[in-house]
Amino acid sequence: MSHSRSGVLAAGVVLTGALAACTGGGPTGDEAPQSSQRTQAQTGPEISDPRSPFAVELCALLPADAATSLGLEPTGEVDDSPKISPDTSDSCVWRSADRHTSVSLAPIKDRSIQEYYDNKSAFSDYQELTIAGHPAVRANQGDPAKDGFCAVFAAVSEREMLYAFASDNSLTDPCGLAQKALEASIPTLPAAK
Repeated sequence: MSHSRSGVLAAGVVLTGALAACTGGGPTGDEAPQSSQRTQAQTGPEISDPRSPFAVELCALLPADAATSLGLEPTGEVDDSPKISPDTSDSCVWRSADRHTSVSLAPIKDRSIQEYYDNKSAFSDYQELTIAGHPAVRANQGDPAKDGFCAVFAAVSEREMLYAFASDNSLTDPCGLAQKALEASIPTLPAAK
């Protein structure tokens, strides 16, 4: 297993174990906390420009020119690393030619960003962001700069999110890479119906 895959797997395990009320977690963002009241999880910021990440092929979430501009190969591949949970969504991973850097993207159904807002204390590295005009959070255990990987979640509609997981063995700025991937991806998604 490559370092980036083992890092993804380790991040999912750490996040899953750290959250007492989680959905079963894995590298595709299923480690988000479950709200004790589902109705509360359905509230949150209004998404003024809802997009549908499920309306495109998984490995078309990041356009080839955007991947290249991020220093990655233009074509992604479905991530075949072990899943933490059977209900974990598939993700697509784009890697650098030297395989030291990667970005995975995955859509997440039936989750509101409010679940992260309500459980921010569960993450040692937490920051609320706006990415491509959409509310987002950087939510990690540990220190992304030291660990070399970072998870960022963007709300693309009221109940759908787009998850980015960046791994950078050079330990430069994995969170910046995840944010840039989302910034490139979100505007290309079709409008939600």
